[in-house]
Amino acid sequence: MTTTYKNIALFLFLLVIGNLSAQENHDSHKINLTIPEVALINVYSNSAISLGNTTVIEAGKPLSIEDTNNSVWINYSSIIGSQTQPSRDISIRISEGTIPAGVKLYVKVEKDNSAGAGTMGKPISTMQELTANPLTIITDIGSAYTGAGANKGNNVQYTLKLSDEPNAFANLDFDQSNTLVINYTLSDN
Repeated sequence: MTTTYKNIALFLFLLVIGNLSAQENHDSHKINLTIPEVALINVYSNSAISLGNTTVIEAGKPLSIEDTNNSVWINYSSIIGSQTQPSRDISIRISEGTIPAGVKLYVKVEKDNSAGAGTMGKPISTMQELTANPLTIITDIGSAYTGAGANKGNNVQYTLKLSDEPNAFANLDFDQSNTLVINYTLSDN
């Protein structure tokens, strides 16, 4: 075989090998990953709440106007947008009814009981007066869930007390007994 034929054979060999290695041996496609926005709240109580059910059992004694109930639990699920909605809050207010004269209604919220996961909110740690004006009771909720039902999430304590205003006892009137509707709102910051 002459050198020319050897060179032609080598050229054809390299051309075939070059074409084999230049063939496309991979492909691709896209996958869209979507994390949905979630903002859900549930207020769980296993019974209707009744406060102020005390009586005087001896003449001359005052009516004790301090009654507490802690049977309510706040459950929430939240997925935030770190740039558009960096956190959420929960507020509470009286949306229907009025508090009778001579008494005040207070609310306190306990820390999350660790039945869920994520960035749990920070509850108010002291008793605050509950009125028709919104009161923020949990702040800085991130992406989190509390678990569902009783003994999950944040426990709410309501306390009915005699007002510290002058003549509070004189203002008590059993005809002012009333049913209140309490509204909870989970909102973006």
